[in-house]
Amino acid sequence: MATITLLRHGQASFGADNYDQLSELGHQQAHWLGEQLRGLGESYDYILAGTMVRHEETAQGVLSGLGKTIPIDYHTGLDEYNFQGLLTPLKNQHPEQWLETGHAKRDYYHNMKLALRYWMEGIIPNDGKDSWPEFCARIRTAFDDACQTNAKRTLIVSSGGPIAVILQSILQTSETKTRDLILQIKNSSTSKLLYNRVDLTLDSFNDISHLRTPGKQHGITFS
Repeated sequence: MATITLLRHGQASFGADNYDQLSELGHQQAHWLGEQLRGLGESYDYILAGTMVRHEETAQGVLSGLGKTIPIDYHTGLDEYNFQGLLTPLKNQHPEQWLETGHAKRDYYHNMKLALRYWMEGIIPNDGKDSWPEFCARIRTAFDDACQTNAKRTLIVSSGGPIAVILQSILQTSETKTRDLILQIKNSSTSKLLYNRVDLTLDSFNDISHLRTPGKQHGITFS
């Protein structure tokens, strides 16, 4: 039985000019995960990551905590959707539904949830590049590629959107539930799949046990 672990990147730079880089805490989250794996005597045979900076930095942080060097392959199919490519049309085309109260994270959650819904329904046709079906298709292609290797322990480093789409395929969730999954997946959390080369089974979801210890609980984040 092989395992495929889906890892969401560490905390990115929410509110900064460049979101696509880990914050100081994001680097620490990834390193702590690697340290936990090393303490448990666990590792990976194969790592596949999206091409975004936050994916690369998360993979390298895990490896630094593991104290190992494992080659990383990259696949654009695992890249996240363009947040702004969904939020801008929502604000411009549906201003009456746009929330702006001064509470940045709460407003973002409300607006992003609605933008995702409209994208999935085709009201917002694309994120500047992909329609929702195109987004799902490229993720599934990348995941299928990962499943074709002979690795016994695969790590996939990506973002909330791609991870939720992969889980949607396995669990056959509705698009509403998939949207909720996207917004629920925590930074540096892992979801483990069991794979017998035919069927995939979800073994664990949104695991942040590496952060649920004294002195590390401040590291539980979503953005």
